[in-house]
Amino acid sequence: MQCRYVEISVIIHSTESVDAVLGILRSAFGDIPIVVEIYEGHYGNPIYLATSYLENCDYVLKKLCEQFGGNIPASPGDGVYYLRLDKQALAAGRFVAANHDDVVRLKIRVKNGLCD
Repeated sequence: MQCRYVEISVIIHSTESVDAVLGILRSAFGDIPIVVEIYEGHYGNPIYLATSYLENCDYVLKKLCEQFGGNIPASPGDGVYYLRLDKQALAAGRFVAANHDDVVRLKIRVKNGLCD
């Protein structure tokens, strides 16, 4: 297993606590650096985009492999894997793949396979 990089991103709506969502990310992935950008929604409400880019990411990949029993349900794309985790499940400490919009997105580039 050799992780080249992981990009973790999440959209935080104005009805959510930015600090709480950042806490969820740090609880799940450790003390990661996070950049928060602020955008304006259709009705003038703030929308936040929190992103973390990790090059030293073998520990994240190892954690995902353990949580998903060695079979991460990620979609492959041009040398990169995409995984969407349910934000509410992650808040409860569970790693659950999701197909809806309220997710934590992971873009994972590895040297070989995900859990090799």
